Amino acid sequence: MTRSAIRVTALVFLMVALAGCPPQKKGGRGGGGGGGGGSVDADACGTINTSKVGRKLYSFLQASAELDQASFEMENSVKAACVKMAQELNVETGGNTKEVCDRALAELEANLEISVSTEKRLVTRTEPPVCTTDIDFSARVVAECEASVEADVSVRCEGTCSGTCNGACAGTCEGGGGGGECNGVCDGECQGSCSGGCEGYADIDASVECKASAEVRASVNTTCTEPKVVVVQEDVTVVDDSKFQMAMAAIDAGLPTLLQVGAKAKLVLKSVGQWVKTGGQLVAAGGQLVSELGDKGLCVLGQLAASVAAVANVQARVEISIEVSVSASGSAGVQ
Repeated sequence: MTRSAIRVTALVFLMVALAGCPPQKKGGRGGGGGGGGGSVDADACGTINTSKVGRKLYSFLQASAELDQASFEMENSVKAACVKMAQELNVETGGNTKEVCDRALAELEANLEISVSTEKRLVTRTEPPVCTTDIDFSARVVAECEASVEADVSVRCEGTCSGTCNGACAGTCEGGGGGGECNGVCDGECQGSCSGGCEGYADIDASVECKASAEVRASVNTTCTEPKVVVVQEDVTVVDDSKFQMAMAAIDAGLPTLLQVGAKAKLVLKSVGQWVKTGGQLVAAGGQLVSELGDKGLCVLGQLAASVAAVANVQARVEISIEVSVSASGSAGVQ
């Protein structure tokens, strides 16, 4: 084995080891995820998307960078919402995301319990957020990754295909079609190819690398409407108006954001599994990638290792966003 080959092999094993040992997170789980996003940079190694392998790697690194940043922003939004709730409830706002949210939601629940006298709990009714994924954007990501035509990309919508579902609709089809074919708006899972918007998760048919990249980028770029939140006072006698008003102010200040972020986080979390698996496979195949990418190979391998090392932080940020959303619904009595 040549010195060059030995050096590459040693570096690959080092990268794999580093990827398997992510850095410690500051403040513990849900405490900021070890700082902001930005540990992965798809352009750090120069132009690499000029070959089949390079395009797939570049697309994966783009997705990794966006996921890292999006998870950081989601957790920050959750923490900011909890801080607003804590301020309305006059409780301590310090600590990491989990600490401040646990404190605010416990105080919210306590205020609602002692501020009213009733046989039934207050009911918080919501109009849930609607999350829409741009299917056409997803198709463009795959087309760039695979060097194919957008029209040839198949994207299934696990939700409501608000564009056109070309194929079977496991639900109600509004539009033309026959013999099991929809060719219209599908209220239910579009088992064919969906174009336009998808109110749900975009499941993409592509190579492993391009599928992971497109589903991650589709989910982090999903837009969710802000839910409407109304507290219904049925069979309720307010016995401590000051605490009741504080609880209402806290719900108004933070709950809509927590529900909105939580809805998006669920879609993002679904895309993380394939991304994690693909990143591990790419790092494990590092020696081959280095040889195919030439003098940029080592740099790219370092970026891949950084994306895998970010896994623990990304998962912690997304999961805490979902957990707080669910906890807030319970504390506010959402039905």
